[in-house]
Amino acid sequence: MRRYPYSVLYAFVLLAGFAAVAHAETPNLVTGDIQFMTNYVGRGLAQSVGQPSASAELDIGAGDGAYGGIDVTGINWIDQLYPGDSVSVEVDGWAGYRMHFSPDWIGKAGVLRLQFPGRYIEQAPPAARPDTTEFFARVGWNDVSAQLNYSLSDSFGTPDSKGSWYLDLSASQAVYPGWTLAAHVGRKHATGHDPVSGAAHRLNDYTDYKFSVAWALADNLQLTLAHTWTNADPGRYTLNGYNVGGHHTWLLLERDF
Repeated sequence: MRRYPYSVLYAFVLLAGFAAVAHAETPNLVTGDIQFMTNYVGRGLAQSVGQPSASAELDIGAGDGAYGGIDVTGINWIDQLYPGDSVSVEVDGWAGYRMHFSPDWIGKAGVLRLQFPGRYIEQAPPAARPDTTEFFARVGWNDVSAQLNYSLSDSFGTPDSKGSWYLDLSASQAVYPGWTLAAHVGRKHATGHDPVSGAAHRLNDYTDYKFSVAWALADNLQLTLAHTWTNADPGRYTLNGYNVGGHHTWLLLERDF
């Protein structure tokens, strides 16, 4: 089982606590949540490699106009990919602008920075840190949305991959008081070529799918059961015998503030 350093757990508690206090003082400005997951799956891939994970998020700016936020999530894939590294968290920060065009339509755009702090050792062959900067744009209509993330830097430590993108199409529907069904399809497209082998990065492309059902246990508390899978090449997305792009069923408990 993955054991996170005390500093990581402290970061989760601190961020969640700050979100709760800030929300109590300025409920229209600051929101947040804390999540516990049996497996952290992001963009169709098991980022915690089948291990439990936790996440804390803080959002500033609930209405139209400028907004931002930060999220801290436990991961395990870097340590599995590069033995000797010790990188237990992903820290995402974003800033952007949001606008409602009508009661049913919303649009937003901004910049997202994905940072992976930790201890890195020299690898052979050399490996770049996966820190990534992306531009994102989203449009939503009621409970249907589309979002595009476009890499402004090399994507997740892959050389010559600037311009890679990920497209997210999602929809949800309340089916009974307290119950919501949701579906998602995503597409990752990588640009450029491996500078050593010359192979096109598009060999890492994949489409991912997700179905989920959420149950509202109480006010601001919900439990979600999700199943995800991709068509990613297992030969490229298997870490120590675990297919991070395979079929995964997992639970998520979320408390909103």
